[in-house]
Amino acid sequence: MTHDEALELIGAVPGEVSAELQAHLNTCAECRAHRDQMLAFDAKLRQALELDWHKIAGTAPPGGPIPKPPAQASRSVPNPAGADPNAPARATVTPLTPKATAPLAKHTRPRVFALAASVAAALVVGGVLWLTRPAESLAAEVVTHVEGEPHSWEKTEPVTTEKLDAVLRKSGVNLGPGMQTVVYASPCWFRGHYVPHVVVTTKDGPVTVMILMHERVKAPQQFNEAGYSGLLVPAPTGSVAVLSRTPMDLEKPAANVVHALETAGPTSL
Repeated sequence: MTHDEALELIGAVPGEVSAELQAHLNTCAECRAHRDQMLAFDAKLRQALELDWHKIAGTAPPGGPIPKPPAQASRSVPNPAGADPNAPARATVTPLTPKATAPLAKHTRPRVFALAASVAAALVVGGVLWLTRPAESLAAEVVTHVEGEPHSWEKTEPVTTEKLDAVLRKSGVNLGPGMQTVVYASPCWFRGHYVPHVVVTTKDGPVTVMILMHERVKAPQQFNEAGYSGLLVPAPTGSVAVLSRTPMDLEKPAANVVHALETAGPTSL
């Protein structure tokens, strides 16, 4: 199994490991770290999407036992005056209160409809919020992804042109000239798409770049998350995220990536 095939399988189903993939993981620290990052990311997504249905639907059982209705007294009908005292007493009569079925129906039906409406509204709102996650959430997910590949910062040798082209082609991205030297490149599964995850060298140190063709931001946004300094900037298609582990000016490397995207030919998206 090749390195790219392993990355693709991990991105598609990180929770499943075939014998062939396990053999590759045993010898590839990069793929092991990538799988750990994907598993952690999936766990965070599941946690974020969990809903407390008892709170939404109001179906939590009431505290304490349900009190029993008070017993109704029996009423005996005495023998009329002058009747034979040895005659058997008439049957004891216990008056019955009619069941209030109509009010129950009136109250139950609206409650069922209200419950269904609440659940449907919660699903709609949750879906809308998930599909329109703010830039703060995007920045946090970028940092989480980069944390899963700590070895990427250690690379110093330039990536071959063939490998960089393969990463860009898998992600559907074309780049023109202008970027700094790339020392790490990998096609990474991020928010449902393969994206180029590269590390470039600058005079101030290494900088991670993620080209997010399917994510849009309205304006440049700086962020600091988990010890990383970052910048999200709009691009001709999508956006670009740049991160560093030390404080530095990230505008220039970000501008270089945007310029490389602007001078490139049409993408394969």
